[in-house]
Amino acid sequence: MNMDQLVQLNNQAGGRDKIARLIQYASRAMWDSLESANSSPALVDNFKTIEYILSTFRKLLRFGKCVDVFYGALKTIHHPDLNIRVTLTLSKLSQSLFLFADHFLWLARTGLTAVNAKRWSNIANKYWLFSIIMNLCRDFYEILRVLDLHRSGCKGGISRCRIPTSINSPEDFKRLALQSYVLMQGHKDIVVDTVKNVCDFFIPLTALGYTSLTPRTIGLLGAISSLAGLWALLEPRAKLTPA
Repeated sequence: MNMDQLVQLNNQAGGRDKIARLIQYASRAMWDSLESANSSPALVDNFKTIEYILSTFRKLLRFGKCVDVFYGALKTIHHPDLNIRVTLTLSKLSQSLFLFADHFLWLARTGLTAVNAKRWSNIANKYWLFSIIMNLCRDFYEILRVLDLHRSGCKGGISRCRIPTSINSPEDFKRLALQSYVLMQGHKDIVVDTVKNVCDFFIPLTALGYTSLTPRTIGLLGAISSLAGLWALLEPRAKLTPA
């Protein structure tokens, strides 16, 4: 990332949010790693403070965004593809409710009003989890659609274009690797979006107690997801549309 790209990201609200998110989750991974290594408690507390400050900053940055996301859902209900229409609309509606619940968490942190933070945190994470599940369903549909198009283009007995259904020799493995690489290069948007959603999936899942990943693992997953989001902002070909 060069200086021009950094300035470009900083000029966008979404870019600032993703940069802050990257540092936030990287800080979580750092303090857990330092804590496991019995490092200085003061250093661990510094990284915890950075994570907390950036988390609160991002909640403020997103304040009111639930309305924009809700209106975005009103546009996707007219998409001609039924699968994309359903998954994207439900994802946006759920994301809007997640952001709305997140506002109460910000109010709880600021102390402006008495709010049951744990209750609203669970509500927010449930809506976030459902939004991610819908995004993953959409990603799976896009992957199947690409594979169908690839098979259609490979009809006519062109064996080098056919993806092996089983690996029985080193040549089959090489062919599978090559075809997979070509497909991923041609559909960066689907790859980036899938990586982002798979990483994000485990964050609310752990927050709700369905899985028990360590803060270090969650931090790494969040950092990878943030990098994928930054890539989509910097390179238009890496952004899945409609979004």
